[in-house]
Amino acid sequence: MARKLSTLFLALALLVAVGWGLWERANRLTLANAVEAGGQRDFYNLLNYVEQAQVSMGKSLASSSPRQQAVHLTEAWNQAAAAQNSLSQLPTPGFKPVNTSKFLSQTSDYNNYLAQKLARGEEMTPQEWQQLANLKAEMERLAASLHQTEGQVAGKALRWSSFYGTRMPALPRTIARLAVPAQASPGPLDGFINTDRHLQTLPSLNYDGPFSSHLEKQQPLGLGGGEVAQAEAERRATNFSNAASNSTYRVQAIRTSNGRIPAFALRLMDNRRPNVTVNVDVSKQGGQIISLLNTRPVTAPALDASTAQEKARAFLKSQGFGDMQPTYTVRTDNNQVITFAAKEGDVILYPDQVKVKVALDNGEITGWDATPYYMAHHERDLPRPRLTADQARAKINPGVKIEGTRLALIPMPGGSEKLTYEIKTRLDNTSYLTYINAQTGEEEKVLQIVDVPGGQLTM
Repeated sequence: MARKLSTLFLALALLVAVGWGLWERANRLTLANAVEAGGQRDFYNLLNYVEQAQVSMGKSLASSSPRQQAVHLTEAWNQAAAAQNSLSQLPTPGFKPVNTSKFLSQTSDYNNYLAQKLARGEEMTPQEWQQLANLKAEMERLAASLHQTEGQVAGKALRWSSFYGTRMPALPRTIARLAVPAQASPGPLDGFINTDRHLQTLPSLNYDGPFSSHLEKQQPLGLGGGEVAQAEAERRATNFSNAASNSTYRVQAIRTSNGRIPAFALRLMDNRRPNVTVNVDVSKQGGQIISLLNTRPVTAPALDASTAQEKARAFLKSQGFGDMQPTYTVRTDNNQVITFAAKEGDVILYPDQVKVKVALDNGEITGWDATPYYMAHHERDLPRPRLTADQARAKINPGVKIEGTRLALIPMPGGSEKLTYEIKTRLDNTSYLTYINAQTGEEEKVLQIVDVPGGQLTM
């Protein structure tokens, strides 16, 4: 009897194991197919947007009407930006297409710059026409390399899902195995890789836009002081992390980072929670805390957005930041991210921003990004507005409802700043922010306010 029961138990266990294995395999195949579809979508979106941008730039070069030129340049602006977004989603094994990403960003912004220039009634210079033609030619080269990649992928029956770091069922042939070949035979991404390398050699764009070379070389304005020693950077990083988490940390590793703000990049370990680490960047100049990221998973929320904002404000104050105004907030992964901007008198200084991430389970500070603040913050001599608030509001489209007005300093293309009236309006069920130049009365910018889970964003 016992033997029969044992046999029956083993048979049942075997059936359960086989069933679980089949279920697990089905799940993995479903995931593999979903990831494959995502990879194909991102690649073909990239190819489609690159081709569309090339066509739109060609139309603008062929057009003799400034109005139509502005229309096509605006189309190219949006298409190149969409291509850059698709590229950022596309996994590429063995290399990062940073030059291609930069090229698409610059091309997008250059088309925007030219479209706005035409919209103001100004003419494009011969140099600007030539730069646009050069960008169109490079966009054609990029499209050709993408078509080459497309052909090799289709011809060799490769799968895009191998780009992702997801465990997939074994496949006979994958792009990951062929993208960086062991032998000298050409790989599917060779054309793409060579084009990315070529884009690195392009001359810098000469225009007044946010991706112009002089901005990339801009020095941070808000650091101050001399260079700090590594020991001092470690002390400041641990003190800041202890204050953020109400815990105690020790340095686990340190290296140097030569980004826009050269820094000591430290990884700290929590003495009380061995599995919790914090990454902190401390600027070499001035020893300021540029960024912090706590890696711990945040559990179910116990705090609301308002409480999180107060905790973020209190932390800013404890770190010596003066009058900071919360601007926008959004909830992500059980964290509340609040963006603060400095305030001088009754003027919001949008260039001087700090982002603070607050864990909604216990209120500790899990993220910090002060890069914009330290890049832009300096002592300013703000001009007095020539327009009154009423005069600025009179510039607004009479078809919208005005809900609020305040003074705001906003960053402009080329690194300049302008004093404006920020006027919040509503049209139907959509809210907007319109920025009217406080000196000239010109409309500088319009942003749409988008409601998202746990907060608002602008676009």
